[in-house]
Amino acid sequence: MNPARRLLVPSVLGWALLAALALAATASAEVRLGEASAPVNPLVAPEANVIAATAEYDSGTGRLTMTVTTAAAPKPPTGEERFTMYAGVDTPHVCALASEFPAFPTFNFVLPYEAEAPAQWVIHENEASPETAGLAAMTIEGTKTTFSATAPKAVNQPYNCVVAEVVNFNAGEADVLLFPLTAKVDPPTPPAQTPADNSPPASSSGRPPAPPAAAPGALAIAKSKPLKLEGGKWRTVRIKVSNTGATATAPGSLRLKAPRGVLVKPERQRLPVLAPGSSWTVSARVQLTETAKATSTVALSASAASLIARGSLALKLKG
Repeated sequence: MNPARRLLVPSVLGWALLAALALAATASAEVRLGEASAPVNPLVAPEANVIAATAEYDSGTGRLTMTVTTAAAPKPPTGEERFTMYAGVDTPHVCALASEFPAFPTFNFVLPYEAEAPAQWVIHENEASPETAGLAAMTIEGTKTTFSATAPKAVNQPYNCVVAEVVNFNAGEADVLLFPLTAKVDPPTPPAQTPADNSPPASSSGRPPAPPAAAPGALAIAKSKPLKLEGGKWRTVRIKVSNTGATATAPGSLRLKAPRGVLVKPERQRLPVLAPGSSWTVSARVQLTETAKATSTVALSASAASLIARGSLALKLKG
């Protein structure tokens, strides 16, 4: 196995020079949500194996709440391993590129796996700025660890990508989930009632003609070329979902269902509202294990309300 080696501690290792890629702060406050899940990876220590995460960021108040689920509850190491959990948000290109490094600005929670270690929140506005940090609220219920904090410097930031991971510093490895944050969509306001129309009927039947029905939205998954992978190594794949219909879709999700011998992270991701003609690209990581077939097919399923689109991704084992 060759897990991604994301190094998320700015005070220890420094982050890459990606400040130029950060977006301008949003002009209006909004709540952004995200969630993802992944199958258990038997090659990763259970307490370090991230299998699900959720995030909620309120740009108006600068409040971030995250829950990270691991295959086993976080606990102090008994051997030489040194684990630290990171859960945070940064800018959109990280999710789009499945980057090994974050881009500024960032807002992270940090939890060392040590007895009675407190959780800390850390903000980096840009490469040159010092850290802004404080203690975060934290609860651990079984395998779920929940963090929350509110920081003035986190107000109206372009956080659109979520990172949830556990780093094993002695091995220099990490188990990571990357997924997007999308704006929370409130249910539509029912139209106001209008007075009865007393105008003469527009047809001989005595009834006004019915307005033409709007063409519905339609989801489509772009066809992916077969990928050749080396066994035991992760590979990033990108899947494009489009709205080919005439009206906007509801928020939805994309699921990657892996066959036996294939690992996928994350297994499910949110899809935002898609305007007619627009698209959204999802990044995921795949790995062929020693039990994988020479050719394995990952089933793709995009859904939004009653809309469903299906596709597939063929993975071929090198060698």
